[in-house]
Amino acid sequence: MDYETASTGDIDSVVPEEYGGMWFFREPLDCENLGVTLLELEPEAKGKPHDHAGDGQEEVYLVVDGELTVQLGGSEDEPPETEATLSSGEAIRVGSETWRQLHNHGDERLRVVVAGAP
Repeated sequence: MDYETASTGDIDSVVPEEYGGMWFFREPLDCENLGVTLLELEPEAKGKPHDHAGDGQEEVYLVVDGELTVQLGGSEDEPPETEATLSSGEAIRVGSETWRQLHNHGDERLRVVVAGAP
């Protein structure tokens, strides 16, 4: 049988606790292609604006708890073209070329599972 397990207790967050947390599960789970991340954002916190044009990775954001606002389109120098708001149990797929930024405009900590692969 081929399987691995991991938990946030075993992985260091790459985001300071005051902003939430971000745990990358790809290496601890020994994934070959799929990246899996748990992202937590405190109220009024936001993620880093980015795209994956360089690596061709599409991403799916699945809201576990809270409400996620995703700004889409634009670029580092241009404002977003649109935004989508998702609640618990809802997901969005974003293509590799699309600029995106995640926001927590809610009053509670936001928990989002991010899955990505080329």
